[in-house]
Amino acid sequence: MASGIVSTLGRRRWMVALGVSFLALLALALVPAFLEQQEDALERELAVFSLARPMFQEIQNAHLQEMRLVERYVSSGDSSLITRYTDLVPQGARLLDSLGVVVSGMAPSYSVELSQVERGARDWRTLHSLLMEGPLSTDPAAFRENLEADRARYDSVRASVRAFEDLLIRDAALAQARLEQRRTWQFWARFGTVGLTILGAIGLVSVGLSLQNLAQRETRRRLETVTVRRDMRSILKGTADGLIGVDQDGHCTFLNEAGSTLLGYSPSELRGQAVHSRIHHTRADGGEHSERDCPVHIALGSGKTVRVPDDVLWRKDGTSFPVQLIISPMKDARNVRGVVLTFTDMTEIREAEAALRDAVRARDEVLAVVSHDLRNPVGTIAAAAELLGDVPLPPERQEEHLETIGRAADRINRLIQDLLDVAQIEAGRLSVRTKPVDIVEVFEEVFSQMGWEADEEEVDLTVRVAADLPSVKADRHRIVQVMSNLIDNGLKFTPAGGRVTMAASRAPGGVSVTVSDTGPGIEPEMEEHLFDRFWKGHADGTRGAGLGLAIVDGILQAHGTRIHVETEIGRGSVFSFTLPTGD
Repeated sequence: MASGIVSTLGRRRWMVALGVSFLALLALALVPAFLEQQEDALERELAVFSLARPMFQEIQNAHLQEMRLVERYVSSGDSSLITRYTDLVPQGARLLDSLGVVVSGMAPSYSVELSQVERGARDWRTLHSLLMEGPLSTDPAAFRENLEADRARYDSVRASVRAFEDLLIRDAALAQARLEQRRTWQFWARFGTVGLTILGAIGLVSVGLSLQNLAQRETRRRLETVTVRRDMRSILKGTADGLIGVDQDGHCTFLNEAGSTLLGYSPSELRGQAVHSRIHHTRADGGEHSERDCPVHIALGSGKTVRVPDDVLWRKDGTSFPVQLIISPMKDARNVRGVVLTFTDMTEIREAEAALRDAVRARDEVLAVVSHDLRNPVGTIAAAAELLGDVPLPPERQEEHLETIGRAADRINRLIQDLLDVAQIEAGRLSVRTKPVDIVEVFEEVFSQMGWEADEEEVDLTVRVAADLPSVKADRHRIVQVMSNLIDNGLKFTPAGGRVTMAASRAPGGVSVTVSDTGPGIEPEMEEHLFDRFWKGHADGTRGAGLGLAIVDGILQAHGTRIHVETEIGRGSVFSFTLPTGD
């Protein structure tokens, strides 16, 4: 058979066949070993997948327990749930840390997915951390209105965990398929090389087919590599967090699109530059941030993930912004090859936290003001009642004390009504019932209500009304309330001996109503806050809860008109509005 082959192929082809047979023998020894090595690597990868898979359910269960505790606390106010929640939070963090250890050293996409899960869990907890741990822990009702947002963030966290788990399941299936493929290759490689050894010609054909198969597999591998790279680029482009690749020397090797936007550097500008000296050189207070304390260099030296919840990075233009940092090491078999710096812009979160603290502080200030404004008239009523009960007084003195009690009760009623009106205005439920109203009668009623207060303040309350004014279309009770609040505001700020004037005159299409005073005027920086609820321009020495002008603005808007202010420092202020005629 060999001679037939020689005669057919000739010496040259025979030598080729021998060479192929020799190579087949060599391949018989080397190819199985190579494929076995790949099988071992795939089996180790599958072992990691098997170890990581159960952790996802544990993480989901931990997050579910946290959410249930928050919902139970918000609905019940049971403070013992805070302790249970506080004890439970570290469990979820430990599970994520354990998962990070398991998948470390694998594909970078796992680090990206894990970072997204950690960031989502962190943002979710941020929404209710102040409720569970801060000053709001005594007032769960203040958090109920944000519970839907908290549930939405929780659903987002669950979706991120599921997406990470789906990625792992997909990669595990791919690894299993590659393992089976390697085993198939090993079988056919052995069969082919043995056949090539027996029959040179068949061996040549088999070698050719094997080379063709190898070329096809290489093409597939290249296509897979291109696909993976394209997917990685999409992931890195789509994430809102900045990502910086850092080599062993602390120099930038990669900057994603979000990071470029946040820092103001293009990838080419930052590539090759020292990360610490470019973007992390100074602390938030302006002090120098030494390289020794830089978390990037700490992670490079320790080979461990470093998390910094509160730090700052510096943009190209020299401005800084608050960030949360996660520095994850990139390792080969033994050594740290670099780190991935993930940074999250915390500007909006910090602003939200500051706004929440301001809201809590404003609430406390309002409660203090309201309690003070209630305590004064209640004290007046109590003192007058005690005097009437304990001391025999002539009828005229009794009448004076009864009037004092009535005025104090009226102040309490006005404060309560103001609070109710503000609540209706804020909810958009303030309604007015308009009908033809005589503005002169409104002025007379207001004067009878506010005259005694003007006398107490030693301020001259005057009225100027043009002749033959038409009736206006308005809610009489509400317009009386508007005028009373404007006059009360003028009396607060007008010194003794000054004047507060209410006037009415004709205007195009209606009647113009003004309330002017001879007070100190309004400073320009205060004008924009003039109609804010609970705002008091001169907090020291002025009475009231800061609701009057906010109610004025709300009532007039309900009438379809607006309040206008003209003021001059040292000369006083004029508040004016126009009401349509009632014809």
